[in-house]
Amino acid sequence: MRITWYGHAAFLFETEGRRIILDPFRSPDSGGYEPIDEPADLVVVSHENDRYHSHLGQIQPPFQVLKALDIPPQGETACGIHFETVRVFETPERKPEDEVTIVHFRVEGLHIVFLGDLGHALEESDLKPLKGAEIVLAAAGGPPTIEIAAIPPLLDAIGPRLVLPMHYKTPKINLNIQPMERFLEVMPETSVDRPGRSWLEVTSATLPESQTIVVLEHAR
Repeated sequence: MRITWYGHAAFLFETEGRRIILDPFRSPDSGGYEPIDEPADLVVVSHENDRYHSHLGQIQPPFQVLKALDIPPQGETACGIHFETVRVFETPERKPEDEVTIVHFRVEGLHIVFLGDLGHALEESDLKPLKGAEIVLAAAGGPPTIEIAAIPPLLDAIGPRLVLPMHYKTPKINLNIQPMERFLEVMPETSVDRPGRSWLEVTSATLPESQTIVVLEHAR
């Protein structure tokens, strides 16, 4: 499986002949990221935010769309992959209008968790379906998503072998969020890999033995 980070919270998963895009942004209105003008078989959006997380207009059609807030409690299968969600909130106040989702799925023997715009610590009931996931895509720029200091205990509770940071400050985003370095400061004991590219090839056999943060370059 190949995972590509486009920028902000947008990723491409290429797996078993399928192209799955998560949380596409709108260019140039999100800052300076270039458009995601590539084909997809499936686009998954964690919540409705056309500027930063759910813009479909720049991806090459045709493609199926899966809106995570509409996924039923038992999950939903699209493109042969079963997607499940944990309903959470973007802010600690947990106002109804701030409802977002954590999206998780299994493919090629790997359990992948996309934390999306999670903005608070999780209850044990929310953590239960996520525990043991091998790969976590985590917002690392602080509020309006989860406080940076709250990320290490969250990752400890889930126990991933790979952590892919996203949703942090770069010259290409116009949000007032923190840079990657602030996230790394609270994870001093965790190995960091900087491959110098926007993509990562991973299989169950190539997972690192201990938790590793992989800092990708944005593709857009």
